[in-house]
Amino acid sequence: MNSMFKDKIITLMGLGGYEKGSGVSAAKFLAPRCKKLIITDVKTKEHLAKNVRALSRYKNIVWHLGGHQEEDFIKTDWVIRNPGVRADNPFLTIAKKHGIPIDNDVTLFLRLRGSAEDSIGVTGTRGKTTTAHLVHAMIAEERPRAWLGGNVGRSPLELFSSSRANISFPLILELSSFLLHNFDSIKQSPHIAALTNLYPDHLNAYSSLQKYFADKKNIYRYQKRGDFLIINDDDALLKKLAPSSKGTELRFSLRRKLRHGCYIEGGTVVFCQEKKEVVCEVSDLKLPGEHNIYNLLAAVCAAKAYGISNAAIRRAVKKFRGVPYRLELVRTVRGVQYINDTTATTPEGAIAGLKSFPAKKIVLITGGNSKGLSLLQFAKEIRARAKAIILLPGNANKDLPKGIAVENMRAAVRIASENAKRGDVVLLSPGLSWLPIMNEFERGDVFTKWVKRL
Repeated sequence: MNSMFKDKIITLMGLGGYEKGSGVSAAKFLAPRCKKLIITDVKTKEHLAKNVRALSRYKNIVWHLGGHQEEDFIKTDWVIRNPGVRADNPFLTIAKKHGIPIDNDVTLFLRLRGSAEDSIGVTGTRGKTTTAHLVHAMIAEERPRAWLGGNVGRSPLELFSSSRANISFPLILELSSFLLHNFDSIKQSPHIAALTNLYPDHLNAYSSLQKYFADKKNIYRYQKRGDFLIINDDDALLKKLAPSSKGTELRFSLRRKLRHGCYIEGGTVVFCQEKKEVVCEVSDLKLPGEHNIYNLLAAVCAAKAYGISNAAIRRAVKKFRGVPYRLELVRTVRGVQYINDTTATTPEGAIAGLKSFPAKKIVLITGGNSKGLSLLQFAKEIRARAKAIILLPGNANKDLPKGIAVENMRAAVRIASENAKRGDVVLLSPGLSWLPIMNEFERGDVFTKWVKRL
């Protein structure tokens, strides 16, 4: 493998600020293997200081920070794109015009591995992280070496850097549309592909919904006979797009029984393919909200497609306690639950959070910046379900119901606590971005910090 990079000049576009993000992971993988690694980012060295220091031992890195240079996308053998960089970035267009191959860390991994065999990919506008974690938990019951990565903050390139050179174990990959974009370059799709749902999103990063949907389709576009496509049968947009695969199709639904897939019958989760099987009880899942039942059904389909037994699936579901930042119970103070749902960055995600708790028992922390999505339905649900509204700073607040405007998260938590009574829920489920102030994970961490100081 190292010989593939030995004489190569490689451009890494977007180091990023995440210590374990795609950019830093790709840099750590490539720097010891290639002739020269050019790292370019629009952010300055001061903004990226921590990650620059972490890579300081590699003397073959050339740093072009604070902006991009055209020659870095012409006089290079390979461009590795941080998925946070827009796919239509003009510098990537320059690379394409000069025939330079473009990958991200996941497609580079699959290209080097040579196959998407034994891989399970999960995507969707909402629910992909929880579903991917559930799939991993189910498969790991019988295949303990099962590995979870991708958009969960763990790059599969680290597998090549470890002693596990023979990657013959299940790979569960959470795949955002930004990661899926470059799957066109490798003409591969995961062996098992799950689509949790599809809503309009990322209109600040895509010029049209069609381009967003087109990237999502890459999760199944290159499947072949023997592969599996798992689809939410209740999702209107997915039905309109009519996904199809050369492999076997499995569906999941809360509304009807299915001949091939997963559904609910009398409080039990049923999987049906060659025969009808009771897999587990809905009550085995300890996560709130109807959306998490959908996540469970998608995960069961994936685990069954992989050949995992019902007993193993049920054990995993009973033990599963959710994923940080997604309806995460931070603390209960004087009978008030404080819930961190910071990754609800779309209106649909926040609506799902609101519907997970009793109406008029919710003190909602929202506010922030729009991603170009309609907030009409979100505003309607806020009026119907929230007893009090705390608004963080942002340009989208004019389209939300009137609430108590605050300057920072510390004030938001303090005022929320003053408005909550025993039996209430303080819910951070913004439905909006808070960039450029901070990303959703930082926002959730700051919320947790001040809740723990109450």
